[in-house]
Amino acid sequence: MGTWNTAIFGDDTACDVRDQFIDLLSTGVSAAEATNALLASWAAALQDFDDGPIFWLALAATQWEYGCLLPEVQAEAIQIIDSNVSFSRWEGRAAGTRRKVLSALRAQLLSPQPSARRPQPRETVIVSSTEVVSPDGRARATADAITGPPHPTMQVCVEIESQWGRGGGGVFVADCAFDVISLDWKDPGTLQIEYPATARVSDRKESMFFCGRTVRVVYRPRDESTNGGTRRE
Repeated sequence: MGTWNTAIFGDDTACDVRDQFIDLLSTGVSAAEATNALLASWAAALQDFDDGPIFWLALAATQWEYGCLLPEVQAEAIQIIDSNVSFSRWEGRAAGTRRKVLSALRAQLLSPQPSARRPQPRETVIVSSTEVVSPDGRARATADAITGPPHPTMQVCVEIESQWGRGGGGVFVADCAFDVISLDWKDPGTLQIEYPATARVSDRKESMFFCGRTVRVVYRPRDESTNGGTRRE
């Protein structure tokens, strides 16, 4: 739901594709079977101007790493790199850096693959979180822990679904436990976040936009010294 650098796996979409492919491969299915499963689950995102190219690049890079790069996946990735259609998320100097990253990936994909290997099943990691779905079911807000005690940090992410896929990102980060945050959808397009007024806030966005839909975010600091009372900023 976000992009943080120009690396192949420098955004959420690429990381999700990589993780899902590895998880499937670790269960014993073939690379072709895992690829077909991803194509089915990412069908809507593949039509997206941004997410479609990212999907193929991430899948090709992951398959090459595990020595199972399929010819059709290689061809899709090379075509995307050569067509220069995958730079919409990067501008200025970042676009130049991204172009160098993709040039290196192109050379890698055309080089001999490592020996085929199967990843070990990953241990299940339980993430402490709270999720609330919007009244129309087309958006969800999640408060989850980034770090635990003695210095807890949490974040709230908003994911929006549209006919072209799903996306979004983080809207709120604060130094407190995730379970002291209250999430409440006031209507399908408005999310209220209630949090301790004493918490140090490092990120606070007023809205999240994805594919023509905007979710507005309103905040309600809670003053713990007044027995749960609230104050508006």
